[in-house]
Amino acid sequence: MTHEYLVPDYVPDFACKMGACRSACCEGWPISFTMDDYFRLLGVPCSPELRRRLDGSMQLALHPTPEEYAQITPRYDGQCPMRMADGRCLLHAELGESALAAVCRLYPRGVREEDGAYECSCANSCEAVLELLLSREAPLTFLRCALPIEPPPAAPRHEFFETAGRPQEIRLFLIARMQDRRYPLPQRILALGKALHALDDALTAHDGARVSRLLSGEESVPAPEAPAPGAAQLCFGLQAAERMLKIMDERSVSIRDYGAQALAVFGSEEGALARYEDAAARFGALLPGWAAWFEHMLVNHMFFVQFPYQDRPVSLKDEFIALCAVYVLLRFLCVGWTAEHPEKSAAVDVAAAAFRLIDHTEFDRYAAPILKELGCDDFSTLSNLLCL
Repeated sequence: MTHEYLVPDYVPDFACKMGACRSACCEGWPISFTMDDYFRLLGVPCSPELRRRLDGSMQLALHPTPEEYAQITPRYDGQCPMRMADGRCLLHAELGESALAAVCRLYPRGVREEDGAYECSCANSCEAVLELLLSREAPLTFLRCALPIEPPPAAPRHEFFETAGRPQEIRLFLIARMQDRRYPLPQRILALGKALHALDDALTAHDGARVSRLLSGEESVPAPEAPAPGAAQLCFGLQAAERMLKIMDERSVSIRDYGAQALAVFGSEEGALARYEDAAARFGALLPGWAAWFEHMLVNHMFFVQFPYQDRPVSLKDEFIALCAVYVLLRFLCVGWTAEHPEKSAAVDVAAAAFRLIDHTEFDRYAAPILKELGCDDFSTLSNLLCL
């Protein structure tokens, strides 16, 4: 069935790299099947090789539900057992797209319907998406287009927010703050935070008139001063970023090697700041348009996860702190990894790994508390982090 979706403008041009991916989307993740898919695949006519792989890898979930009844578990090396030597999926190649689990058919697309509104975007955890974003300069725009995609059944929401009946409009308003290129990217992130604080206050007070004034621009929120990257600010930001990364490393296999590399490059002893500044300069030379790329990644992430209305028990103000953590984690990992691997593809790979953690876990739920524990819980200290 075809529906009209609101999508970022790159969605019609997106194409899977198939077997050409350096890091395949099926690497390391168990693939969930519905109960219907599981019993269909148990008896589907197929080649002996596919039957051997299916029978040896499909396992019932620990707590089966009709939506997540069974899984194809990864091999000992993290690879999906369906993956062929050329990188393609044997199940797809032999039986066609309709045989795939819903997550395989749709990924990296995030497809949803909520209150009659359809949206589709692609996850930054896909390297093809990040390469597409890296190749463009112009800000992302949003358009409506018909897509022959039926969204999977939506999980029931557990957290509800006051939105004055305008959640999508608020989300796009915040995205526009991120894209306001009159200001450097760190200053835009702070301006977004100021706007979100003002909206949160108006929404909490059920002041619909003020919400309207803010969204229309009738009531403006002054942009904060640009972060001043002095030595003291950079030192504080670097120390906080290092401590945050050590905590994140414990939570995520996807960024562990990249994080260890960054920490080894900068270190925490004397000279860490000079080493960071040198690596940051080299990253800027490798990717002169890095700020536009980071803008695109942040905007795409915000739309994909419905920022600031993720289904988590996290306040809107803490969602902003978590968004700052996204920027700092990306910046720290990209600068640290490319210091030893000076290729554009290396920057894409580390960013995709970071978004496996950011977009596919409850990152916002623990990122804000981590930064608060590190003393980064107001605009002044967050400004020091964003200097990096």
